[in-house]
Amino acid sequence: MSIAELVPVRHVVPGVAPRLDRHPSFPSLPGIAPGQLWLIELDGAGPMPLAAHQVLDLANVVIYDRSLADTVAQGLPLGGYAEPALGAEPAAARSVRFARDGWSVARLLPVGLAPRERTRRVQDIVDELAASGTVGRLPVAILAEAADGIAERLDVRFDDLAAVVASYPRDTRLTIVIDASAGGPAVRLHAVAANGLAG
Repeated sequence: MSIAELVPVRHVVPGVAPRLDRHPSFPSLPGIAPGQLWLIELDGAGPMPLAAHQVLDLANVVIYDRSLADTVAQGLPLGGYAEPALGAEPAAARSVRFARDGWSVARLLPVGLAPRERTRRVQDIVDELAASGTVGRLPVAILAEAADGIAERLDVRFDDLAAVVASYPRDTRLTIVIDASAGGPAVRLHAVAANGLAG
């Protein structure tokens, strides 16, 4: 079972075929909502999973590692906003700031990071959320897809997130959903008017 089969979608993306071995009783991830921060591991060389396409379609902000630039360029809808990460820590701070301000954020990471690097990147997010005054009881859902296609969903405590991520092997693809607006002060709303032209 793949991540693409677990998140309901409204349309079929050309060139991305869902697998035939569906398991409808398997729990799915929540739909994307304001204030959520999605960390998604993607393989820049392979086709983008359907679930990742859905998140890119619906997320207000996409922050990605430069190794995923071609994948993002192909999957980002017209008018979507994406920016390359300027490093692990600045990307974590920027992702959390957007999510705490009420935007839905997709943070795309390359699949296959060394376990220590993967854990560090998740810990950077945890540290940024803690620094923003977020308490340790935020809802967190993890979908782990093993290399053999077997997937599991875990609902974990925010405080335990980095340790749970560290427990997965390198070849397990993770999608992590953190509801950053569930704890701490209320989000700040901003009105923005634009004509779509840069400059």
